[in-house]
Amino acid sequence: MWHGILLAGLLLFSQGSKVQSASDLDSAAIALMAKGRFTEAEAKFRKALEINPQDGDALNNLGVILRRKGQPGEAVDFLEQAADVRPNDPRIRSNLALALQQAGRLNEAVVELRHAATIAPRDASIHRNMGILLFRAGENHEAEEELRKSLEIDPNSAATHQELGRLFAVERRTDEAEKQYVAALKVAQTGSLHYELGELYRNNSLFDKAISEFQAAVRLEPNNAGYYQILGSTLLQAANLPAAETNLRQAIRLDPKSGKACRDLGAVLQRQGKLEEASIELRRATELLPEDNQSHFMLARVLQRLGEPDEASKEIRVAQELTQKEAGAPLEKAYNNEGTKLLQEGKTTEAEAKFRQALQLNPNDGYAHYNLGVALLLQNRFHDATQELRTYLQSVPDDPDTHYYLGLALLGEGQAREAVDNLEKTTAMSPNDAHAHNALGIALAKDNQFGHAITELEIARRLDSGNPKYGKNLACVQAGLQGCTLSL
Repeated sequence: MWHGILLAGLLLFSQGSKVQSASDLDSAAIALMAKGRFTEAEAKFRKALEINPQDGDALNNLGVILRRKGQPGEAVDFLEQAADVRPNDPRIRSNLALALQQAGRLNEAVVELRHAATIAPRDASIHRNMGILLFRAGENHEAEEELRKSLEIDPNSAATHQELGRLFAVERRTDEAEKQYVAALKVAQTGSLHYELGELYRNNSLFDKAISEFQAAVRLEPNNAGYYQILGSTLLQAANLPAAETNLRQAIRLDPKSGKACRDLGAVLQRQGKLEEASIELRRATELLPEDNQSHFMLARVLQRLGEPDEASKEIRVAQELTQKEAGAPLEKAYNNEGTKLLQEGKTTEAEAKFRQALQLNPNDGYAHYNLGVALLLQNRFHDATQELRTYLQSVPDDPDTHYYLGLALLGEGQAREAVDNLEKTTAMSPNDAHAHNALGIALAKDNQFGHAITELEIARRLDSGNPKYGKNLACVQAGLQGCTLSL
């Protein structure tokens, strides 16, 4: 099953009416980009910006180049400047969203694409990219809506049919997924489409259909090792050992570091009785896939049959340890779920214990760090809460809820200025969250920024006029915090 994310290509556009020398540099840079000479193009765009720092085209195209070079952080900087220069250009907003996504700032990317969609509601690629990002964020229902909007605008987009097929495949809506892949293949014959349709069939034990699709993928992309590997693996499942061996050996020729191909070839050779050859391939598999318990178990069985009991025992122990580690994952999830339920019941101390148990099993469990941070915040243990929430933000730097709770914890510690920074990020990503605007208003007031505080509290009151707390907070700030208290 495909697990990655494929977004539409970045949008390049040419220079409008600018200072002549900057315009010449931009034109030359765009020509270089068309030839794939990105380093030279980058240098010319930078020179253009020295002449005209407000050159929106140069800012955008430089951001495009930096993202292609794998420098999303710097790309975001330039694209944000481009958006400041031309705030209503949907192409810049879309490029900024793609750079934010690459930088791991998924929620901010969604915000930018929503902005782009309001500017260009009939742009199919914007709706498609929005669907892709929402799908990655786990918002499958909204993702489906955006992808369908994209197809309404451009019904012959193979890329959008493919994305919808991926979504349906993950949701196990097999018939609908198949229809989308078939529709995509009517528009474009690509290896990836045949591969993903083959995976859909394979996951539903339709091996003959899967083999046919993988063979089509190999014909279209004969140098793709992954396609040969999955074809060989499926042929192994279908007990066609000679064909499986042929395809797996080709996969290894194309990619000698394909651990899966080595493992599957080892399985083929074992079933053919070629134990010495099988042991060689399985040893390679354990080196390339050291965390794969299946490779270690298979090697152990072959070594036992070859009369090497000591080494076989060692491989069995490794396999058992890996299996126990995998078995701990559901327990870790269970602790998180139990802790969340306790948190909802107001049992914060008991919830804290569950989240700490989850972290004992996996110290890198981001959700456990987040949940533990919330539990500690609810116990007014602000310093400990900030540590846990900061840990979670290292892996998800643009999560609006985490910035909200971190802002509250920082307020509790008396760090109003830093609280403002985090709460501003929340309101930027969740502009209709009255609670966040209220908290930001309080933080601003604590930082003696009364004018801005009044603005935020007015927004909170407008968003939720039925909550009297927001009106009271607004009146309190307007009175200069004299004789009143603010309420979160």
